Amino acid sequence: MRRIYLLTLLVLLGLALGQTGPSYIDAELQRLIQAGGQNYSNILLKQAPDQALCSIHRNRLPADVLGPFIEAQRQTIKYPADGKLMGDWKQGDPIFNTLARGNCFSCHVGSPRNIGGNVGPSLEKYGQRGTSEAVQKYTYEVIYNTWAYFPCTVMYRFGHGGLLKPEEIAHVVAYLLDPASDFNTKPALKR
Repeated sequence: MRRIYLLTLLVLLGLALGQTGPSYIDAELQRLIQAGGQNYSNILLKQAPDQALCSIHRNRLPADVLGPFIEAQRQTIKYPADGKLMGDWKQGDPIFNTLARGNCFSCHVGSPRNIGGNVGPSLEKYGQRGTSEAVQKYTYEVIYNTWAYFPCTVMYRFGHGGLLKPEEIAHVVAYLLDPASDFNTKPALKR
């Protein structure tokens, strides 16, 4: 337990000091990564501290790291200026269903416009959860920074990464939850 904590601290310190390669990458692997070119090696060798934690623990954070990690991720969540977590579902539809926007359908089943992928859980009938404040908040926060609930998952951290603005995320929440949205009134396309 103490070893994991110390290793985590050393990795974070190395990243903060601009170390050329994280301590969890041995010399041979570092050489191979650098052979991929400057841009490639910069991305892999200079990870953000939260990504580095996922890397060193192979996406399975130990208990003593998990709690602080989740709390740090929750601290990054920002909400829409108007405080509304559900926007306009008609604006959420193109975000959810467009490759160049949210691209949500590529991983999740549930879209009435696109055949869904099988990487993430099915969102079919997601709106049956209702529109309570708790459901809106959970849905919004998972889209904004999924690592606040599912550390190290492959889902984009849309708000955290700047891919979507808080208001756009609120529109996607409405698309998923509003009983009148096409997402909840039309059947999901399936293979």
